[in-house]
Amino acid sequence: MKNYLEINVVRFIHLLRHAGIRIGSGEVIDALQALTLMDLSDREAVRAALKATLVKRPGEQQVFDKAFDIFFAPPEMQQERQADYQQKQEYRQQMLDEATEDLSFQGTPMDISDQEKTVYASIPEQDREKLQDYINKTAGGKNVEEHFRPLLESVVKGSLSYWRKNLRNEIDLSEAPKTGDEELDAMVEGVGSGGGDGSLLEEDMQNIADKDVPRARALIRKLARQMVARISRRYRQSKKHKQLDLRKSIRHNIRFGGTMFRLRYRSRRIQKPKIVLICDVSGSMARYASFVMQFIYGIHDVVGSIESFVFSEDVERVTGYFQHGSDFNATMLEVVNRSTEWGRGTNLGASLKSLRQKYPDALSGQSYVLIVSDTKTMALEDSVQELEQIKRIVKDVIWLNTLPDDEWDGKSVQLFQKIVRMYPCNTLSDLEKVMRQKIIA
Repeated sequence: MKNYLEINVVRFIHLLRHAGIRIGSGEVIDALQALTLMDLSDREAVRAALKATLVKRPGEQQVFDKAFDIFFAPPEMQQERQADYQQKQEYRQQMLDEATEDLSFQGTPMDISDQEKTVYASIPEQDREKLQDYINKTAGGKNVEEHFRPLLESVVKGSLSYWRKNLRNEIDLSEAPKTGDEELDAMVEGVGSGGGDGSLLEEDMQNIADKDVPRARALIRKLARQMVARISRRYRQSKKHKQLDLRKSIRHNIRFGGTMFRLRYRSRRIQKPKIVLICDVSGSMARYASFVMQFIYGIHDVVGSIESFVFSEDVERVTGYFQHGSDFNATMLEVVNRSTEWGRGTNLGASLKSLRQKYPDALSGQSYVLIVSDTKTMALEDSVQELEQIKRIVKDVIWLNTLPDDEWDGKSVQLFQKIVRMYPCNTLSDLEKVMRQKIIA
């Protein structure tokens, strides 16, 4: 029992050190001695003893409390965190692998760092495609030899440096923690998530203080970019079932006397899904509305082809307000001032019926509909019927629910969950988790 206690205290101190709390060997001994005087079944007594012996500076208390809650969490929460961490690492590795494949010179990966690959994966889709097209045309040009590679790498690195500066507030370039213990790595990331915005990530969005709104908006913009990056990578040009492009192959191999050393292929671009955002701006959602609009704005700033609507008693198309590069505050003010639906009661059924009748081109077999709402609505049965009808028309419907998990026992939630996939979206942390899920298959 004593050895088990000592091992756990040492691992907990290892976590605190990675979180930035300076702890010496004397403080470790003090902590172990203090615990011998405590009732170890009293969680708060153990917390107080460890805090009193390990924390010496006022600014470290919040970090300690978060680390304590994570390290001494129930087993089921530990397993959930571990699974979430592994999923995030798999996603990061997939992103790096795809960037390595794109940033190559005649089939050989260029000398690009992991941070630069992360930047590449985060830039707007159209700009990423332009860079990739430039690489392909340059590397496959006439009389292009290996000595051209350093020049091309320099151009690519310069472009990525430009985007790194422009997206510095929206890209997480921190290295994944490596303690040699994957379970501890997940805890280290949990304590330090968000670059100091950990508490903000867990805060109910309607309770975020005014002073924290700029940071919250930056996080939402970052999450929106991550979601779009996931979607766009899943539907980029196919690498499989390529057809030989005989004309390009002959032209490219003239320098070899016509011998087909390097074949050229053509491939069909997979049709990208249409994304339709439908966001609730009724009275019950009023305190979430600003963040909902920021979410739409963040997505539109990356991909301008998404159709966006707001609704309460009826639906309004707001796609036209989100011009690339426009100021969010000005956009928000214009939408609110011109909207006839903002802050009114909710009638999802009537809104979906209007969407289906007035904007049929937005709904097709390639459309994914994202609904952001707390599920509260008048005419619940009509809303269920309309949702079922929409579901039959489109590829899929995904619901981001702003109600906390413990309020998901209402009738509306249960009825809508039978029709669509529903994810919690009450905090920025919820939104971050949704972005890492394969919500669009």
